[in-house]
Amino acid sequence: MKSIRKIGQILSLYSAAAPEHGVSEISRSLGVSTSGAHDLVDGLAKIGLLQKVDRGRYRLGPTVASLYHILVDSSALIEAARPVMVKLVEDYGETVHLTVLDQSRIVVADALVGTQTLRVSRAVLGPELAPHFSPAGMLHLSTAGPERLAAYVATHADSRFPLLPKDRWTQQLSDVLQAGYASGPLLNDRDITCCAAQIRNHADIPVAVLSISVPRTRHEIQPRAFRTITMDAAQRISEAMGYMIEET
Repeated sequence: MKSIRKIGQILSLYSAAAPEHGVSEISRSLGVSTSGAHDLVDGLAKIGLLQKVDRGRYRLGPTVASLYHILVDSSALIEAARPVMVKLVEDYGETVHLTVLDQSRIVVADALVGTQTLRVSRAVLGPELAPHFSPAGMLHLSTAGPERLAAYVATHADSRFPLLPKDRWTQQLSDVLQAGYASGPLLNDRDITCCAAQIRNHADIPVAVLSISVPRTRHEIQPRAFRTITMDAAQRISEAMGYMIEET
């Protein structure tokens, strides 16, 4: 089990912002000897999870790409979401993301870039952006559970954009969870407004977030319309996954 945990720690070091790591870096991050880190990455390279790109340096390997494509092709979530996302882009021309939370990072399961002349890049959301930087991430955090939230707070206490005081942070997450919706600017780009809604599966469990990223000036013209559009689209995806609204 310890070896499996170490493998997970190694793979979690990789991101779009840090696609390559040396054995010395890995050994320091894991708190193991250089020889121990070398044995681990060498084993991962042999099965294709890592690949050596230079002396003592590694990137994610071809097996990761293969597994990703298998996941994308077979995922019930993406199968349910893709038609709705395509229709959103066709009707409104805005950039759309489907995201999930992996430990404390946002992972983009699918994304479609808008067709408007002034549009938002696909890269605005991703693992390199801390979840509390975006409304989509706040929705994810609202369902993370107390233990994961405590770990997240400890990790991001000294973030460039620090968390709110505990009482305000807790209240904000509670409000977001109850609404199933969040909107506002990205903390690292105030000119972009992110509108995000929760997606639930057949068991009424939150499994993903659908978000529409819009230039701030365009969102300001009709904020209520964007809220309705986002929530309706997320509802359609939830229903495609078997979620049923309880009748009152």
